[in-house]
Amino acid sequence: MTHIGPYLLISVISIFAKQLSGSDTYAGMMASIFALSGLFARFISSYLLDHYSIKKTLIISESLMVLASFIYVFCDSYWLAFALRGIQGFGYSIAVTSMSTYIVKIIPIEYRLEGIGYSSLTSSLANVVGPMIAFVILGEKYTGFQSLFIVVLITAMIALLGFFSLKESSKNIEEKNQIHDNQKLNWFSILLPFIILFIVNLTNAAPSSLLSLYAIEKEFNDIGFYFSMSAIGLIISRFTMNKIVKKLGNEKSILLFSLLITLCLFGISQTNALYQLYFIGLILGFSSGAILPLINTIIINRLPDSKAGLGNAIFFAAGDIGFIIGVTLWGSIAGMSSYTIMFIIVAFTSAIAVILSIFQ
Repeated sequence: MTHIGPYLLISVISIFAKQLSGSDTYAGMMASIFALSGLFARFISSYLLDHYSIKKTLIISESLMVLASFIYVFCDSYWLAFALRGIQGFGYSIAVTSMSTYIVKIIPIEYRLEGIGYSSLTSSLANVVGPMIAFVILGEKYTGFQSLFIVVLITAMIALLGFFSLKESSKNIEEKNQIHDNQKLNWFSILLPFIILFIVNLTNAAPSSLLSLYAIEKEFNDIGFYFSMSAIGLIISRFTMNKIVKKLGNEKSILLFSLLITLCLFGISQTNALYQLYFIGLILGFSSGAILPLINTIIINRLPDSKAGLGNAIFFAAGDIGFIIGVTLWGSIAGMSSYTIMFIIVAFTSAIAVILSIFQ
């Protein structure tokens, strides 16, 4: 429920922003503020997880999301919606980092890839199922935003109630600090995975947030089924990626998945029919769903065990930075040219990750 609320808006908030402002650039800004506030929250969440219980951190963060979701229902101003999306992103980022850290700590290291993969399935499914539900609620003319905001509020309230029931003892701050002091960080070891992850999220920002506007440009109807196909690909990746990684190894697997992402992004720019877009959604959902938990696992494994919270914060920060730059950059490029040209540029940018994967 924590994931579904924000992701109900991820692919349609740009439409709401354009309705309020009439600007493609402002539409991109609305999407980017979610990630920008989330990026700031990542570093705060790392500190909170070192000093406070996960339960307390989750309750505070989800309360912010409930507040923002409630005000959304009555919102009719672009800048108010802009601020609310920022608050939602701030609370969501702290909540997700906290939940991911809790999961990493209870999973044996030999099953970490599978554990991270399955745990991230909830957020990934929300990412693809949320937009599908949102388009159904909005209707063909995109007039149901108030109803959509009410649904977002309900999901946030359910998640908050769930966090109140979470059982967890407080952390021993002094003991944790002593452990941290005896462990050194090798930042260089996670630099290349961080850059590849940044590029993946930079380019995936285009289909995640702007595909709906591309569909309008191409006069495609029923774009919501694209996200259904993406969800199917995502689910398939969770059950197959571990076998692929064991056979190919981390480096070759990242190369394979990044190459598939690049081909899919270029394929979007060349589509002439909806069925082509649906097929691309299946492959893109699979490749993105496989590469993200793999890089997350690599980053965490290269840091001390006590720095799992920091590892998750770094992983999500790379995603936030890529998304922040991506939605604004791609929205601006689309405004100056077209969404077709934008996706061609996105594909060539994605190819950089493929090249870097060769040199891991």
